[in-house]
Amino acid sequence: MPDLRQTLAKIDKPPFFHGLTLLLAAAALALNFTASWKVYRFEPLREAASRSLLASNASFFYDSGLTEPLPAAALKLAMAAGADPDTAVRAEGLAVFAALFFVTLFVLWRRYGEQTALMGALFLAANPYMGYYAMQGSGHMYALLFLLLFWHFFTVPAPGRRSALLAGVCGALACLSRLDSAWVLLVVAGFSWGLDKKNFSPKDAGLALGLALLLTLPYVVYQKVKYKDFFYAQELSLRRWANVDRYGYRPEVEVPKGPLGPAAFVFRNGPAGALKAAFDGLGRSFAYELPRTLYYRFLLVLVFLGAYAAFSLRRYGLLVLLAAGLLPALTFASIKQVPATGGIELRYYLFAVWTLCALAGLGFQETLAWFGKSVLNWAKGKAAEAGRHGGKN
Repeated sequence: MPDLRQTLAKIDKPPFFHGLTLLLAAAALALNFTASWKVYRFEPLREAASRSLLASNASFFYDSGLTEPLPAAALKLAMAAGADPDTAVRAEGLAVFAALFFVTLFVLWRRYGEQTALMGALFLAANPYMGYYAMQGSGHMYALLFLLLFWHFFTVPAPGRRSALLAGVCGALACLSRLDSAWVLLVVAGFSWGLDKKNFSPKDAGLALGLALLLTLPYVVYQKVKYKDFFYAQELSLRRWANVDRYGYRPEVEVPKGPLGPAAFVFRNGPAGALKAAFDGLGRSFAYELPRTLYYRFLLVLVFLGAYAAFSLRRYGLLVLLAAGLLPALTFASIKQVPATGGIELRYYLFAVWTLCALAGLGFQETLAWFGKSVLNWAKGKAAEAGRHGGKN
């Protein structure tokens, strides 16, 4: 009689299952690319609308105008090679999406296992919003890619100088894609220290964060020299957010101009208003924006299972990433930026959505493992019962 445990192990994980899942994920990514290029090829650019002008006028890496330099520098390279700016923005966005797909496989496979990696990559590749914002050349896509790499190298089980240096470079590239990525770096570092003091290396953490700061510093210094403000582009953006919140999009209204500091923005309606906006934004994010951005609502079940598994296994990395990814968005989440639906553009939730896809993959893996264990226990019980009856006969 064949060994029951070996038989069920073969049934639980057939040799072709992971290959089939990977093939399905790759097919979903290719379909998303094809559909996005066909549908959004002539969709007007929003965030990247003036990037070709910024790239043309930039004389060096940090001199990219009133935006973070990395996406503009990438476009400048493409234009120098003779590419059409509009096509290059979209093609580079899709290339970042493809890189994000492979980084998802790499990071989740190393940390949570092959099933989490494959299902997480599948859910991400099949998300239409990822394709749309890739076609828009969103800086959030660039930032997300490098933030994932920063998280991976910063929180490796056996940190060292090499990992710290890689984390620092990736952290800097994330900040040079979206400067508010700095909040994510700080949250990841703080929780890494708080949750695992035993394996946390202050020296390696300091090296990583110091290098990220060193590589980002020339950009903010350049803004200070040229515009008399370290965070000129970012504070102009905060002014636009505050004006939208207070005045909407009424062209006849004369609105305040000039940079607005972070503290002045947060407390623009006083301390009580800041507290109310925080809770309103948090509630709206979880009740509306995040489920909508996830697109496939059934994945919420797997997300909850994944979150439960993360707590049960005491592996809090994805939960920390969810909190870190939501932090920049919650500053604006209560503002009615989109007149038709309220709330803000979904691109501000892309980092959180990646984490939800990863949690859904973890939930799928742990549910499958639980189911396999339950079937194994049931079969062993039946076999034992059959053996007892056989002995009586």
